Amino acid sequence: MNPADTVRVLTATDLHLKRRLYSDLAKAVQKHRPAVVCLAGDFLDAEDLPPTNDRLTPTAAALALAALPCEVVFSRGNHEDWCNWPEFVAAWRTTGRSLHAPHYSAVQVGQLAIVGFPCGLGNEDAYADGREPGSREPEAWVSALLRKTGAAGRALWLLHEPPSSELAAAEACDPDWFNLVELYQPVLTVSGHDHSTPLQTGRWKTKIGDSVCVNAGQRVEPGKAAAGRLIYCVAEFSFLNGYPRLAAPVKRHGA
Repeated sequence: MNPADTVRVLTATDLHLKRRLYSDLAKAVQKHRPAVVCLAGDFLDAEDLPPTNDRLTPTAAALALAALPCEVVFSRGNHEDWCNWPEFVAAWRTTGRSLHAPHYSAVQVGQLAIVGFPCGLGNEDAYADGREPGSREPEAWVSALLRKTGAAGRALWLLHEPPSSELAAAEACDPDWFNLVELYQPVLTVSGHDHSTPLQTGRWKTKIGDSVCVNAGQRVEPGKAAAGRLIYCVAEFSFLNGYPRLAAPVKRHGA
């Protein structure tokens, strides 16, 4: 396999403006040298608490992420809201970097089309920033999007709420996402939102059909101190005749 046909992705979620987790992310990028970092929601925090030695402002978070030597793709969690997203975007745009924040849409990185799903919790108006959302019928907007992306759009889906109750408490899952994963069989989905279930069960990934589904959430609740190093996953996608597959098993890092 030609290295040019392989895309390495580092995924994380639920950083909640924690300074230590952002610092760990920069170190992980330096170690693994991904082509793209994907943050599957709650990299900000809607509690709107003042910055501290342990906590970044949205502006500082944007500048830290913009300094990463790779593409960065965001999808919305329930903590990206009016109190932080406009400030984050304004700071990001001062860096001159393109803002990749798919919402009912996909971002192309090499041969990889990364699909950003909406979050069913909280207010999405700030994140949408005037963009027209997809159809409120999940199957309608996903099928329309996949007609545009082709097979590349079945590679990596960013879903803040997990699609499976094996990865999160039932109230933290979205059954619509389970149905879509079962129907369209993306290669990999990355979620977070539920910080405790994978710790209690020891299970951070499962399969829905042939789709690998990961909960990459942190061991941290909003407003509380981080309980360890950054948890993140690294995946490599290869492409054979334009069709994506995992080049190696998804690896989870951090404890």
